[in-house]
Amino acid sequence: MKKGHQMGYIPRLVICLLMLCGLFSSPAFAAETEKGLLQDVAHLNLGLKGYSIGKSLTAEQKKFALAHPGGKAYAGTYKFVDQDLFVVVEEKSDSVLALYKRITGADKVQLKNMVAALMDRFGLPTAMAHNKIVYWAFNRHGAVSEDDFELAKKNKQIPGLGIIATVKLNSEMEIIEGEASEKQKDDGAQSAREKQPVTGIIYFIITSDPLVKAFLNG
Repeated sequence: MKKGHQMGYIPRLVICLLMLCGLFSSPAFAAETEKGLLQDVAHLNLGLKGYSIGKSLTAEQKKFALAHPGGKAYAGTYKFVDQDLFVVVEEKSDSVLALYKRITGADKVQLKNMVAALMDRFGLPTAMAHNKIVYWAFNRHGAVSEDDFELAKKNKQIPGLGIIATVKLNSEMEIIEGEASEKQKDDGAQSAREKQPVTGIIYFIITSDPLVKAFLNG
């Protein structure tokens, strides 16, 4: 993928993703101080390549960031790129707000590798949607299991899980081949699968929705 094209897409992608993680947001955390929330998020140690959301860059990382800008960033933040990983940082504290990676024209092998790498780092996912989105959700105690999430969803108690951070993977291709919705089965699953793209955009983002909201409202 050409860097120019990738960087041009970044601002809209990040702001949309940072603001659309509301599925896992929790009102219970609205009254927390930003400092306390920052500590809780940092304690989870969610990140890659030595960068973790909620944690401040080291002096060496800040030096690297200044030498590898990642294009235009949202007001009050700056962004840099470490190989194929983009890092969004709050200017005043140098705290990491988000990490993300995007591949245009990815094939099934690249999708499989991205899913495997995230599972290796973050464990089993919390939830999957439409066979094209995978979530890992975390509260202050650690990962939220699929069973706990499904039970909370069934009882309409997702806010009670106290989720403060997520990892989200989104794919234009089906993540699990052969999976079909009930409607697809009724309409002809084979035909539906044949229409699935063999390449497409895949991306993941690691962030804390409550932390981002605290920053945007600060």
